[in-house]
Amino acid sequence: RRHNNHNKTKTSTTTTMRVATVLLLPAFCSAKAWQLLHSLDSGKTFTDRGTVSLVLNDEGEVDISIENADNCLDLDAVNSLSDGLYQVKLVKDDATEILTSVPACQVRRANFRDELSVTLNGHAEAVSLSYTPLVSPLAPKCSELEKMTDAPTFITSVSFETATRGMTIPTLLPQTKPPAGLKFFPRSQGAQSIPGVKAQDENAGPTSFLYKYWYIILPLFIMGLTGGGGGGDEESAPKEGQKAAAPTVAATAASPTKARRGKRS
Repeated sequence: RRHNNHNKTKTSTTTTMRVATVLLLPAFCSAKAWQLLHSLDSGKTFTDRGTVSLVLNDEGEVDISIENADNCLDLDAVNSLSDGLYQVKLVKDDATEILTSVPACQVRRANFRDELSVTLNGHAEAVSLSYTPLVSPLAPKCSELEKMTDAPTFITSVSFETATRGMTIPTLLPQTKPPAGLKFFPRSQGAQSIPGVKAQDENAGPTSFLYKYWYIILPLFIMGLTGGGGGGDEESAPKEGQKAAAPTVAATAASPTKARRGKRS
């Protein structure tokens, strides 16, 4: 959940955001301050940029603010921001560092106007950092940037984000029964039961043969109805043909051959 600014005071070095949040109040006991470092040479050297603070005001609201250090930008280093990365590092109380980076020329295109967002966990500790240069659509391209004659200053707005607790998913499944005619395998003695499965009743009476093996008998019964009499007709056809041809052969054999009479001279 992102908390937007309600009252914001902008200067060249400081931007303050006042936000009321219920999630952080139970875990928020004292003010927190984190050192902010930046690098203008793709992470080779880091210098102090300022301090990010998280406090409770008199109205019980959580305030997050940033105070940029004076003279944190060197003119020669600014004019060389054309290639490479501009990196920002947040150093926590336990010396843990959170790093983010953007193309260096985008910082110059934004005329050093930027936005910083800190992600907090349930204990109001920083876990992530987001940095965005606020580049105008009318800003010149990186190759068209001219050299600056005066050292600029940052104009920064800061905000924070918190996580929202999600819905709790139950760990137990609803009570289920096995399909009709089937049952779960009995578990060994002392083994844990399957979550969501009702225990089998060991004292249940015996079941019938058809009730237990219906899924085997039913396909066999259907196959007998659909394909049982198809082969008999084909085998009986040649036999009938043989019987029909037998009288013809017998009649031919029974008819006597008449002798031809010769001519008398």
